[in-house]
Amino acid sequence: MESTILKTLARTANIRRWLRRPECPEAVRQLKVLFDKSFVPANATSETREFVERKGARRAYAKYDGVTFSGVATHAGNASIIYRPTVNGASVAGQIQRMEDVKTTNGFIVRLHVRPYQRLSKSLYDPFRRYPHFQATTYSSLLEDTVHQIGLDDIVAHAARFDYSHGRSVFVNLSRE
Repeated sequence: MESTILKTLARTANIRRWLRRPECPEAVRQLKVLFDKSFVPANATSETREFVERKGARRAYAKYDGVTFSGVATHAGNASIIYRPTVNGASVAGQIQRMEDVKTTNGFIVRLHVRPYQRLSKSLYDPFRRYPHFQATTYSSLLEDTVHQIGLDDIVAHAARFDYSHGRSVFVNLSRE
């Protein structure tokens, strides 16, 4: 690992030195200008020498109540949740599409963009309904087109999801209570 780090630092220094030389091709210099405009280092300072935060609004994951949640692109297993889309509404199963930090007057809050799973039609049998103490519910394996924006406190529990037959998935509530 140490040799990899050392090689990377040496290569980076060589590229920087080469880009600063007068014989560097003009096309490469123009690419460097575009690159520098697009990717500002995280510790860059402004002209006034004040630190400028360059962190974006998107998040890869969020921890809440001892549980790690993430968007489906980051970790599909941590993206399945049981949540309440409205304050006093019934809980539904959903998949976190993405997360973002939203600035408020009191700081930042995490906003989740969640697509709910489609409910099963009444004609399909839910074998887990007979076992009320086993917190499992069957949903369609398909997501709805709507996206709910919720906060971390709207999550009821993390969920385990298993596709078992005919476009149906079982969701098991992983609540620690």
